[in-house]
Amino acid sequence: MNELIEKVEKLKLSLDKDKRVLDLKQAKKEVLKEKNLLEDIEKYKRTKKEEDLEKIKSNEKFREYKRKETDCNLLIMEINQQLKEINNKGRNCHENN
Repeated sequence: MNELIEKVEKLKLSLDKDKRVLDLKQAKKEVLKEKNLLEDIEKYKRTKKEEDLEKIKSNEKFREYKRKETDCNLLIMEINQQLKEINNKGRNCHENN
């Protein structure tokens, strides 16, 4: 069990250094500096008007953040696929014994 915990910790450390994760964090910082964008987001939360959403989507910093978020989501999908393969291999080993 300790070996698994160590491997998870190593994975977390490597993810903290991954360019996609670092880029997402930086993009989030940029978005949070955009007071007008934050106001638009709050307004959309209240109104749910399509024109407010379109204004948000047209903001370049928001679009960049969403691109970086997509990159990280793809990374998560890759990790999940690898974990699924590892899990299946483990099951096959136990079934053959």
